[in-house]
Amino acid sequence: MSSETADARALQAEDVVAFVERYGHLAAVGLLMVFMLWTRLLNFGAFRDQEGVAFSGVDSWYHWRTTEWTTENFPWTMPYEVYTGFPDGNYVGQFGTLFDQLVAAVAMIIGLGSPTQSDIYLAALIVVPVLAALVAIPVYVIATKVADGNRLAGLVAVTILALSPGSFTSRTTTGSFDHTVAEVLFMAVAVLALIVALRTAERDKPIWELVKAKEYDPLKPSATYAALAGVAISLYLWTWPPGVVFLGILGVFFAVQLALDFVRGVSPDHVAFVGAISMAVPAVFGVVMADVYSFSSVTAFGLLQPSVAFLVAVGCVFMAWLAREWDARDIDRVFYPVAILGLLLAGLAVLSIVLPELYNSLVTNLTSRLMPLNTSDTGLTVQEVQPPGSFVDQAWSEFRMGLYLFILGLIMVAARSLTGKRYRAEHTLVIVWGLFLASMAATQVRFWYYFVLPVAILSGYTIGQLIDLIDLRPVDSIRELEGYQVLSILLVLMIVLVPFAPAISGATAVDVGKDAGQDYNSAIWEEPNAYMQENTPEPGNLYGAGHDDELEYFGSYDIPPNQDYDYPDGAYGVMSWWDYGHLITTQGERIPHANPFQQHARSASAYLQAPSEEKANEVLDAINAGMDPRLDANGNVTVDAPDDVDNDMPYVMIDYQMASTKFNAISQWTGPGLGEYVGQTELNLGQNQSQQVPVPGEAYENTQLAKLYLQDTNGLEHYRLIHESDRYAYVGGFVQGQQPNPFAGLDQGTNWNQSRSQAARIQQANMQNSLFGNAYEGQLESTVKSFERVEGATLSGTADQVDAANASAIVTLDLETNTGRTFTYSQTAEVADDGSFEVTVPYATEESLGPDDGYTDSAVEANGSYEVFVGSGQDFYQANATVDEPSIYEGETVSVSGFEEVDIGGGNETDGGNESDDGGSDGSDTDTAPANDGSDDDSTSTSDDTTTHVGDARVAGA
Repeated sequence: MSSETADARALQAEDVVAFVERYGHLAAVGLLMVFMLWTRLLNFGAFRDQEGVAFSGVDSWYHWRTTEWTTENFPWTMPYEVYTGFPDGNYVGQFGTLFDQLVAAVAMIIGLGSPTQSDIYLAALIVVPVLAALVAIPVYVIATKVADGNRLAGLVAVTILALSPGSFTSRTTTGSFDHTVAEVLFMAVAVLALIVALRTAERDKPIWELVKAKEYDPLKPSATYAALAGVAISLYLWTWPPGVVFLGILGVFFAVQLALDFVRGVSPDHVAFVGAISMAVPAVFGVVMADVYSFSSVTAFGLLQPSVAFLVAVGCVFMAWLAREWDARDIDRVFYPVAILGLLLAGLAVLSIVLPELYNSLVTNLTSRLMPLNTSDTGLTVQEVQPPGSFVDQAWSEFRMGLYLFILGLIMVAARSLTGKRYRAEHTLVIVWGLFLASMAATQVRFWYYFVLPVAILSGYTIGQLIDLIDLRPVDSIRELEGYQVLSILLVLMIVLVPFAPAISGATAVDVGKDAGQDYNSAIWEEPNAYMQENTPEPGNLYGAGHDDELEYFGSYDIPPNQDYDYPDGAYGVMSWWDYGHLITTQGERIPHANPFQQHARSASAYLQAPSEEKANEVLDAINAGMDPRLDANGNVTVDAPDDVDNDMPYVMIDYQMASTKFNAISQWTGPGLGEYVGQTELNLGQNQSQQVPVPGEAYENTQLAKLYLQDTNGLEHYRLIHESDRYAYVGGFVQGQQPNPFAGLDQGTNWNQSRSQAARIQQANMQNSLFGNAYEGQLESTVKSFERVEGATLSGTADQVDAANASAIVTLDLETNTGRTFTYSQTAEVADDGSFEVTVPYATEESLGPDDGYTDSAVEANGSYEVFVGSGQDFYQANATVDEPSIYEGETVSVSGFEEVDIGGGNETDGGNESDDGGSDGSDTDTAPANDGSDDDSTSTSDDTTTHVGDARVAGA
């Protein structure tokens, strides 16, 4: 080989090394971003290829609602939502924000200005993974800057971000259509912008004298970057109005840094200049964006956001002024931070007197979001609001060694001045920001998706500093590597990468992406909501009111005074638990009373726990009258509703989870508490053994929830079953390990034809008071049932032949649901001295009305006519009666005549109640209840582990 050839090759090798040194980090970050995007799109086909729309969380469905609305009304966002929170509506400030506008804009591009639902759905599926991948850019730049330009620190930070299988990954996969990803992205951008502004100010050193002398040229760079930081902060608030907590974090940072600068002999003017401008921008932005002029609403664009930003800006100016006064009076600088702390406490005291609403909002956010100090019992029923069971265990599952590297990074950053390295304002920012996000993660599990940012950044910083200590420098050839350098590289790879290996971590980011699937609740509620959309009147046309054109689904509605919308006649609500409100809105296009904003959760709880039909109707009437009913400890309604209230809440939807595990959460919002609903029974274990086990007691059986769902409205006068899903679940007691649970639920994933034989065997076990596998005192029920409140028709007649002194009137009707299940409705009434009686019944035997008329097309049909029995003992007289649909809506009286004596044999066969002819649910056996929670982050938390979906353990014989 000639020397020229060797030199040429050496030159080429040097060029390659130089190229890698210059651009290799960018290529590495690009590859990691591609990996992040790939993992989040792994299950794209599972969502895109199915019919209709599907998402992996309940909140995703409401973003679908607001994004569809914005696409229809582009570029505007929904001013007020009338399709939730009936009878008030709701201002949904944290939905319909910048995130939804971004997705709508992408949909407009895909659809060339006129997107179809398929185009909008495609945009919803791809935007979140793309935004998640973009988070890598600010994370890389922040980590690199904080580590004094160490690119390895940035690469390690992005690697941890990409490989972490925790909340950030699970909440940003395709199908997770939520503003979470935009929150993380814009918070990271805001922190980066603030770091750039702080660096510029520390370099150019803006001071008050320059402002006073109107010498603006030296101030322009600092002012420009500070304003851009303010814009970035505003974008974050625009994405998530409750992000006002971020303003609080920045307020603490500025206070700490200004005090630290002054004590160290550095002019606080530089940082105060950045603080004043960067906070003034979101203050102005908040005033412009304000829709609700109140301090109390954290989730709305109200006065809280601009007020906090303004207070921080003024605080920065005040601290800079005070420092000058401190120097002028020659006071020891050591006492300056103490004075600031005292003034801050005094200011809060004054604020509590002058603006108590603002003070309460600030303190509530501080204690419930930033610190684990003030979580309510009802708040703890929401899964994502709960604190983690173990902070360390949660951290390991989220980002493996990241927590330990984060802690070490905090220490190393704080100790920079001790190691001879320059300590800048950005280091205080990262420390304060990281500590607060750690506290937020310890307060509520949902904030772990934020915590990944400082964990990744400070982990990268830690690794970068360790490598600097080892002095690992680039080399031109692998042969030139020293042994300790090779070991150092292996050590870094082991610390960062090995914990993410499948054999060690269990679940990886790839696994999380593959496992992304449709939310369980939305899957089982899809059919009943489709029924509601197609077989109930349009909102505004209830009972033929004809005002449905005033409640268009994509209509625009102004924010009403006191956020109490004046609905037109014919508008109506649907009663259910708050978990399912968004699904009723989006899948059924009907108006729920309660929703995942926890709006009306207490009144929904009061209705479901009402101890009688009369009390339940009192709750509904109070709601329809604009009141806020609760239950006291004795089950009494806390308000008195007027007598002449319209039936504006005619529909009730209940799933098997509400009747089981979620009942614990339902009972926490109002009423006597769960303990009042639990009883005991003796369970036959065989071989002459028995055991006392807990079961839902008589108080539970008397709740409106149990009477509707478990007893199929048997004995009720004003409610009828109108539809049930053809998918069945076990509801009842269940022994798991050695622990009996009275409120358990197992989705069998079977239709009625597949379930009827098992239902009969469960009923037989109940009669013998014995176990059926691990199940006891349970029954099979449809996963979701829908009911309608009607006036009820009154069957009136006289049986002259009977002994009226001891007689009773018993009415029965055989019914068949849309799934083919049959059951018997019965109602009993007293007989007057003259043999007359009146019985109010909710079912029609002849159908003639439908949705176009303003009524319901019921999927539950009568098999024949009502049988009316009047008598006592063995002496009964029987007649038949037919009831048309107008009669049950108008409360008309139907005459019953033509009684004939009947032989009923050895006993009264008509008092068995709600007994299915083919082994279905028996009203007398409904003393249990449980459920599977569907496990969405923003849904009700369940209190046990006996909640199973399709494919998991079933009861014996399934």
